Amino acid sequence: MSAKARLPPITSRSPTAGIQSGNTTSFQKYQGVAGPHYQLTLTGDPTKHCLPAPKSLKPYVDIKAGTMDTWPAYATAQATTTVNSYNQRQHGTNAVDNSDQHQSIIPKPKFLEQLESFLKKELRNLDCSQTGPSELRLQAFREVFEYLIQDFKTYRPLLSAIKNEYEMMLSHQRQQIRELQPLKSMLVTVSEQCDQKVMALRGEERQEMAELKQENRQLQDTISTMKQEHVALQEQIEKLQEEVAAEYRKYRDECDARKLLVSDINDLKYQQEDNQKNQAGAQEAVVESKEDPIKLKIALKRAREDMTAVTVQLNEMIANYGDVIPRRDFESLTKEHEVVKNELSQLQTDNKQLMTEHDTLLQVHNQVIQQRDQFYTELETLKRSATPRPDWGRCGEVISGGEEKWQELSKDKTSDERVEVLLQIISGVAAAEDFYEGWGTGDDVPKYLQHEGMVKRLKWNRSQAVAVIKELWEEKMKADGESEAETRQVMADFVTQYLTQKLNNDPTAVLEYFYNLQDACETYDDNPFDLFYGVLTGEIDEERYYQEMDLFSKLRESLQKADEEMATEGLLPRDLFEKVLKDNFPIKDDDVIQELMDTALTELNSDDPTTMKYQDLFLEDEEGKNGPFLAMLRRQEHEERTIYVEQIKKELGEKEEVPLKELRIAIAVVDAEIDKVSLLSYLSRAFNLHKDLLNDAEPQPIDVILKRLSTGAVRRIGKLNTSDMM
Repeated sequence: MSAKARLPPITSRSPTAGIQSGNTTSFQKYQGVAGPHYQLTLTGDPTKHCLPAPKSLKPYVDIKAGTMDTWPAYATAQATTTVNSYNQRQHGTNAVDNSDQHQSIIPKPKFLEQLESFLKKELRNLDCSQTGPSELRLQAFREVFEYLIQDFKTYRPLLSAIKNEYEMMLSHQRQQIRELQPLKSMLVTVSEQCDQKVMALRGEERQEMAELKQENRQLQDTISTMKQEHVALQEQIEKLQEEVAAEYRKYRDECDARKLLVSDINDLKYQQEDNQKNQAGAQEAVVESKEDPIKLKIALKRAREDMTAVTVQLNEMIANYGDVIPRRDFESLTKEHEVVKNELSQLQTDNKQLMTEHDTLLQVHNQVIQQRDQFYTELETLKRSATPRPDWGRCGEVISGGEEKWQELSKDKTSDERVEVLLQIISGVAAAEDFYEGWGTGDDVPKYLQHEGMVKRLKWNRSQAVAVIKELWEEKMKADGESEAETRQVMADFVTQYLTQKLNNDPTAVLEYFYNLQDACETYDDNPFDLFYGVLTGEIDEERYYQEMDLFSKLRESLQKADEEMATEGLLPRDLFEKVLKDNFPIKDDDVIQELMDTALTELNSDDPTTMKYQDLFLEDEEGKNGPFLAMLRRQEHEERTIYVEQIKKELGEKEEVPLKELRIAIAVVDAEIDKVSLLSYLSRAFNLHKDLLNDAEPQPIDVILKRLSTGAVRRIGKLNTSDMM
């Protein structure tokens, strides 16, 4: 905005200046020779009373400073609409109203014209001719108002108070806007989260509706099938009714035929008796008279007709009932049929089971053949590369105790462990290692190690200690079953309970097991001893072990599935192996995947680098150690977990205590793709509370939270953002 130009002061005029500028003739009518005067018109007195000159009345010193140019009252509306009229003229409005006509007749005060001219010039320079809220327009009007306050000394306190109130209100409104701006951002974020939740709920509803529609279609198909079956059954019923009606007609016909046959037989019998009586009477009456040939002819004809009818009826009876068997034979055959049918069903079931067992045996046979080939290959490799076995029996000749002492010290030990025993014998500490010294019964000693005195050393080698730890993990998983992480039994309590049952409630034997496990975990400070020891002492979450086993299991299943699809028989192509790694670990970048590939190729050391015998990567040696590939995978998981916790720490900032809400926001910011179940699990681990009690969680120290997260089953769900690590 241009620098403020001092406007000229208000022009001082006499009180009669407005009247003189309006109409000089009218003013002279009320003014006498000596000056202004007045006349009482109500009493009818024509006398004119003179008034003193205006300049002679000076009740205040600054009376001229408050003098204003008068202006007709009907022109007041024009002063309030000056800026609007200017804007209309800028937009091309050419209409002329009554106020414009008056303006052309009655001139404005110079100070008002100068203010309007200054205002128009500032608005034009600032390019703020358009009406509407604008800081630049407000500044221009503020300067005009400042000029008014400065020039009107009489009204300056009131105008300054008015301006101060408006400025205070504007400042208050700006402060409220600045305070509400973060709330607006938060409202937008919450709105987006709510929209995402609504979209998720809508997706679930759509999935549920799709399932319901699928179920509805299935039910419609079932109803259609049942209707078809009903129609078929109805047709069968109608057909059976027709057959029953036909059989009933046959039965009626047969019954009528039987009655007719009986009637004919009776007639023939009566006729025969009558003939016999007639023959006897004729013989008595006429001894040597001849029989009537006509009667004999009629009788012969009737006899032949009766014989034909009886023959037809006999043939019908034979045809209708020739294949009928007795009911008792039918029931006997039905029972035999049911027995044979049951035996057939049982034989089919046994046959299916035998076929399944046969297929299983074939698979086992193939696996045994593969293992045999693998062992044979390893044997040939060892024959070529292995050094000759030393004669360990010679050590018994030089140590104190002789051969028996050496056998006792070297029993079930590897070559490396036997060398260590020899070194201990040389240093003179072997005899002192037959017993452990008890840790005492203090509060800082774990309950399962509290003992005063000596504890026998069982002298486990690495393979024996690994076998014990594997047995404890297997029994722990069987005992927990499908239990959730919050309801699982503590590892120390479970091991105590299991060893007590296994060792027949012998507390000494249980104590020896615990001390030897403690010594093995300290001696072999690597996997699986470090993980088991951390879970046993409660420093590491037990879920870490299940997470690691699940990671290896899913990777192996994916490789086996790819092997079955490609039918490569245990030899996966290198590019397919790399693809399976990327599919199973989508959050790992290409460099990490390449590191895994290089480690796998180095471990396999195959003659053909294009194929990989992936099953060898999951094998363990005789001491329970995994190969470099699984060790590298464990190390990468540990590094990713450490980076994940460090990013959460960075997001939380420098705080002594962290509430639940801030930790939830920090985890969501670091891992934007985390699901609700994993988030609740991490929060439950961090605050050491059940998921249902998280709403009552108190703020915890940041060091405690970070330690619990770093020792828990915490891993990134979404892809790592490398920019966050800078």
